[in-house]
Amino acid sequence: MTRSRPAHRPLTFNDHMREQYLAAVTNGMRLGPAAAHVGISADVPTRYARTNPQFGRALAGAKAIGKKNRQENIPHSEYRYNCHGCRCETCTTAATRARAQRRTTHQPEDGQSKPAEVFNIRTGPSSSTSFLLARAS
Repeated sequence: MTRSRPAHRPLTFNDHMREQYLAAVTNGMRLGPAAAHVGISADVPTRYARTNPQFGRALAGAKAIGKKNRQENIPHSEYRYNCHGCRCETCTTAATRARAQRRTTHQPEDGQSKPAEVFNIRTGPSSSTSFLLARAS
């Protein structure tokens, strides 16, 4: 008796599937979703890249281009200034305005700083000191 594979699972990672996978990664899709897009398990391309150096180089190039494409699709804002180091005029202006807004909203109107409130986080009965010392030794 021979066991047959399920119909939904491809038998190989063929040339057409490799091209689709590399195209998806190049367009900015992450590795797991790109594998799902092609219809394969996420570990198949990684394993294939280890055994086939040519595909490994192609995958490394696709990942670099995909990362660049993902970063280019992030809108210019304070987030891009802070997290991605974009120093264009739009991002710099957005970051400066947001920083100024945060500074004005957190300062009290009278110019005096207020002492911070202290909250007691213990809600139940407290243990005696001797019990705590006995537990520690």
